[in-house]
Amino acid sequence: MFLKIFKYGGTNGVAFIADTALLITLDYLLNVRREYIAFVCYLCGSLVSYVLAKRFVFESGWLKEKPRFEFVAYLFGGLIGAIITAFIFALMASLGFNNILFQKVVSGVISFFTVFVYRNYIVFRKQ
Repeated sequence: MFLKIFKYGGTNGVAFIADTALLITLDYLLNVRREYIAFVCYLCGSLVSYVLAKRFVFESGWLKEKPRFEFVAYLFGGLIGAIITAFIFALMASLGFNNILFQKVVSGVISFFTVFVYRNYIVFRKQ
């Protein structure tokens, strides 16, 4: 299990970098509340994560014959993570913590473990 979490961390590290780069760029360019941008960027990072996690982390599970449903179920985990991320961004802003990188790291750690549990034990569970 430790190796799987380590691999998942590596693949999600790449997704985190892509997600964060997009987050910082859009935050700079747009005049939109940061938690909304964080929500959308997290979902974009989930697309990167899916490609990498399918290849390097998770073995085929009970949805192997239904790849579209597997993809939707995986992205649902991204939706869970995006909601957690947006909530934490809003909570931290209300507490006066407005550093975008600090917000992203704190929300990333919390959503990482929550979404891993969902993906490992539900999306890619064995038959």
